[in-house]
Amino acid sequence: MHERAPKSEIQAKIAQVVAMSSVDPNLLKTLVEAAPEGVTICEARDSDWQVVYANPAMQHLTGYDAAGLIGRNLRFLQGEDREQEGLLRVRAALKEGNAVHATLRNYRRDGTMFWNELTLSPLRAPDGRITHFAGFHREMGGVRQEDGRAENRDPAMSTQTMMAYLRDDKLTGLLRRPYFEDLIKRDWGLAQRESRRLSFLIFDLDNFSQYREVFGRQGADQSFRRIARVVGGCFRRASDLCGRYDEDQIAALTTGLDLTQAAKLAEAVLARVRDLAIHHPRSSVSRYVTASAGVVSLVPPHDVPPAKIYDATMKALKDAKELGRNRVVSRECD
Repeated sequence: MHERAPKSEIQAKIAQVVAMSSVDPNLLKTLVEAAPEGVTICEARDSDWQVVYANPAMQHLTGYDAAGLIGRNLRFLQGEDREQEGLLRVRAALKEGNAVHATLRNYRRDGTMFWNELTLSPLRAPDGRITHFAGFHREMGGVRQEDGRAENRDPAMSTQTMMAYLRDDKLTGLLRRPYFEDLIKRDWGLAQRESRRLSFLIFDLDNFSQYREVFGRQGADQSFRRIARVVGGCFRRASDLCGRYDEDQIAALTTGLDLTQAAKLAEAVLARVRDLAIHHPRSSVSRYVTASAGVVSLVPPHDVPPAKIYDATMKALKDAKELGRNRVVSRECD
């Protein structure tokens, strides 16, 4: 029985055949456009390898359209997750002009992680100069080690790991917004059927864009992580939901609390944020980082979608900001 050639060798042979053939270029373009795996072409621009082409499969894989990929170095798909063995091999291959195969942790536009089985192949001009790199990207079906070998672990643990990447925000450990909103839809439907009261809370850090200007992205992220732990720690009941709602916002959903109780809980959260005593030199409110909150409570009517409570809570939050920040504004949702 003959052993199959490695995938990178097959791709190299295909590229060689194409170069020597007289195949219609339009047919080749159609072939790449219809390819089931992601295909990219990167060109050296300003001493950096930037995407000049990404096929539909690559756009689907990452969640970015062509405009979101072209002109960027694909390193942005790793986000802040740069300590990966596979990246060292990729960097060395780009520097030396060699082909490489690596498995990387990449992040889609919505923040979910996926394992990218990547093959890079140099493309040369007739004089031998490397002008581009072709990339072939494929999502791996399970958790793998960075050398491409399957990890020897309990399959259930692998499933739990992958679910955590899909469910949890990478920075804060809170629920990602898409997953958070899916759970709200579920609880909203239950509350409609059982006439159960829901309270929705949104916490927004005051003047945090100015904080980021002073301490940079890394410093702001470290502080936001600390704050998120404090906020999340206030919503520990089995029925509570707590997720990262926006860049500087955290949202929560509780059941069984009336408006007064929910507002008191929000006040307690703001007090815990203040107790962290995170110095904020540009705050218009305090020497330290503070937060504002909007709180809305209701028993969901049968003909009303969850968007109603989102809108009402954002209006309450806006009022809290306009009243001077570092406060809670709460109201019943009509």
